[in-house]
Order: sequence, then C-alpha cells, then structure tokens
Amino acid sequence: MFIFATMGVRSTVSGWFSNTREVYIGKADGNWAERLLPQMSATGVTITPQVAIGVSTVYACIQKIATTLAQLPIELYDGSGGSFDLIQDNRTYLWNVSPDENQTAFRFRETLYALMLLFGCGYAEIIRDRRSGDAIKLCYLQKSKLKELRDAEDNVVWEYKTKNGYRLINGRDVLRFEYLFAEGPAQTSKETVSILKAAQDYASKFFAGGGVMDGLLTSEQNLSKQQIDDFIESWAKQHGKQTRMLPLGVKYTRLGVEPDKAQNTTSREFQATQVCQIFNIDPRMIGINSASAYKSTQEASNHFAVHCITPLVNRLEGELNLKMLFRGERQRLYFRHNLDELVRGDIETRFKAYDIGLKSGFLNRDEVRAKERRNKISEGGDIYTVQVNQIALDKMQEYSEKIAQAGDAGDNAGNNLENE
Repeated sequence: MFIFATMGVRSTVSGWFSNTREVYIGKADGNWAERLLPQMSATGVTITPQVAIGVSTVYACIQKIATTLAQLPIELYDGSGGSFDLIQDNRTYLWNVSPDENQTAFRFRETLYALMLLFGCGYAEIIRDRRSGDAIKLCYLQKSKLKELRDAEDNVVWEYKTKNGYRLINGRDVLRFEYLFAEGPAQTSKETVSILKAAQDYASKFFAGGGVMDGLLTSEQNLSKQQIDDFIESWAKQHGKQTRMLPLGVKYTRLGVEPDKAQNTTSREFQATQVCQIFNIDPRMIGINSASAYKSTQEASNHFAVHCITPLVNRLEGELNLKMLFRGERQRLYFRHNLDELVRGDIETRFKAYDIGLKSGFLNRDEVRAKERRNKISEGGDIYTVQVNQIALDKMQEYSEKIAQAGDAGDNAGNNLENE
C-alpha cells in the first residue's frame, strides 16, 4: 500500500502564524521587551498580550470591566469635622469630564483600565502647574517606554523614552494602576488562554478548509512521482469545495474528530469559563449563560459588583489618594467612586433602596430627588422620617416618653398613641 498524501485543514506552522489575527497595542522595547517575548505554551500556541486580546473571551472580559469602571464618577470628599462634603475642583474635572480638552474622560479611563487589565499596569502622567503644583492635565504613558529608577534618597523616578531621547518624570507625577502581580492573563495564565486560542483556531481552520477533515489518501497501485505531483496539484485546486473528486483506486480515510465535534464547542466553553475566573467575572456577564452559577442576571450582577469591580475600585482609589492629593490634604480629603451608577439602568433596585433609606431615616426626599436629578420639594423635603407613621425624627423623644408613661395602660397603649 502506498500512502502518498495527507490532506485536510491543517496548514504549515509558518502559515498558521501568518493567518493569526492579532491586535497590537504599542511596540515593546527596552527591558520591558523581555516580558513581551513570545511565550510558547504546551499547546504549541505562542501567547503574548497582543495575541491574548484577540481571544474573544479575553476581549469581552476586559471590555466589560474597563467600560464599567470608566462609567463610575470619581468624587472628591472632605471628611474633616465629622461631615462629608463633596468637593468640585479641577482634579474631579479631569477624571469625569476631560483629561486634556481633546478627549472625553470616559474614553481616556476606559483605555487606561483596559491596558491595566491586559498588560498588568496602566500608566498616566499628571501634568502640573509649575507654580501651584495643581494637576491641570492627564496623559497616557506607554509602558514599553518606561523604566523605573531610584534617586539618591531612594525615591522613584521614571525614565521615559521620547523621540529626542529620554526625560525623567517624578514618581509622584506618574499614576500606576496595577493589576494583580502587575501582570496580565498572557503572563499569569498563558496555558488557559492558549488552550482556548488553539480550540478557536482549530474550528476556524476546519471551516476555512470547506469542512473537510484531516485524512489519508491511499492507493493500492504504485504511482510515479509525476502522478503523485499531478494529483496533489489537482487536490489543492479543490480546496474549499464540499465535494472532491478522487482518481480510481484512491481511497480517503478520515483522521481526527467527528465533523460535528470539530467546533470543540464544549471544550471552548469550558476554557471560556476558566478565562472568566481569571478576571473574576461570572460567565453570564459576557453571554455564557449555560456556565453561570447564579439563577438570575441580578445575582450575577451583584457578584460582578462586589467581587470584581469593588476590589479594583479600591486599588484605583488608593493610587489617586496617593498621587492626586498633597500630603497635607490626605488627612481630610479622599477620592471615592460612586457605585450608584452600577444600578443606573435598574430602576426597580434603585427605588427599593430609596424606599429603605426613607423609612429608616438616613435619606430625606430632597436627597432622593437629587440622586434622580430632580428639583427639591418646596417645603418639607429636607425632613428625615422613620417608618413609625413616618413621624419626624425630632418628635421621636416625645413619642418615646408617651409610650413610657402609658406603659401600664395595657397592651394597646402604643397602638392608641399611634392613632393620635
């Protein structure tokens, strides 16, 4: 028996890499290049951050987190004297309106957070007024051009590569939003990402080859080299066709998995859930409903807010408090994200929270209306009420004394007082 060709959807290694769709973000040079060198995984797939972002699940997770974080207003509070006053100044303007008057704050923050999630760190420079030292602008810094140095007093100084050479940036003027271990999924979980990438690519090649599985073409006859070459050329011309012609005496034996399993749906879904675990996202949040551990979208949203967004928010706030505030301000001022925006589109949840706040007495009607962007009530909107007949808090002492005085009148004394 003469086995003279192996045909199917497999291509050469060089062809495989040339057809891989990659999204490149920046160009590595300097010491950072060592962290971006191609890392071959056990599957044979080379994983870099640029390749990782081309995996749909990785992109979906990063897009979901970055977009959610970017929509949260960053507020500055003064907590001195037991009060919590909201402060509006140029620092909040930079983070909520525009960092440089050329782009929106949402776009700036979304990109910055996406770089943090993909590469492990996102960097921004604080441009300050030379006289006052106040922040007047924010701009991106490319991680590949940064190098951390130390001065004589062991303070951080950043060396940044420019077109004309290098410039030094004070460590206090560089915001470094760092993910866990300062590494993205391409470094920390390359095997998980590579398996998903390999399964995704295998399914793509299967359909690109017209749905023809790998197999062996065999012949019982001895064929000359010219006959073999002619047949290989003829077979190649039929690439992409559902039906292919074979010469008499030549048989096709299929190798590999069954056609209905070529998409690797189950395997790809499992690996997708593993990627979701890397980013601490419930699969339901990116459309994988069958893998969700929660019964409803509301439960999944709560998990996302508590276990994914809140820890990241704390990381970001810590960096803002350290770099955006002067030393003398840190004892009384602090940055805080407004997480109310997470339920902006969920009117039922918002109104239930308002109802609890009103009945418990820690919100008044004017405060609720302000949260809903409505004007104050002309009279009585600033009164705090509680659930017992919604009486004013300044009447609670009088009510309590009446109950104490009428304690011996019977079990219904309290009820009678409520009806007064």
